[in-house]
Amino acid sequence: MKTVTFPITSEEILLKCIPQRTPIVMVDCLLSYNEAFVSAGLLIKTENIFTENDTLQEPGLIEHMAQTVALHTGFGYYLKKETAPTGYIGSISGLKINRLPKINEHITTEATILHEFAGVTLVNIVSKSKDEIIASGQMKTVIAKQ
Repeated sequence: MKTVTFPITSEEILLKCIPQRTPIVMVDCLLSYNEAFVSAGLLIKTENIFTENDTLQEPGLIEHMAQTVALHTGFGYYLKKETAPTGYIGSISGLKINRLPKINEHITTEATILHEFAGVTLVNIVSKSKDEIIASGQMKTVIAKQ
């Protein structure tokens, strides 16, 4: 198993953990990881394809949340020196977006694993800017059949 130090900001490592590629990459740091939890961040930049009127739009925020969950799965594979699988959003429930983040705002998302079985993961997910909760909900992801 690899020894790691957080935060991880290496694009090379992050891209080994998620299936998305530029311009859809919506995580730029892995802040914390264990078997039941992951935290990731994103600095909202002008060139982000999901920004409009200096604001990250709903699809971008949801994609950031989903990629945080993908990082949890992918980083587990990375630690085992295995290729991360591709996954999909199975469902989103109870999603509440309190506000959308602005350009140059750094958001963090925490996902707490509730259940993980047979390639299906259910998480509680919370996105924050500083200490303010900007979005929350539950997400189910499914690993694609190989």
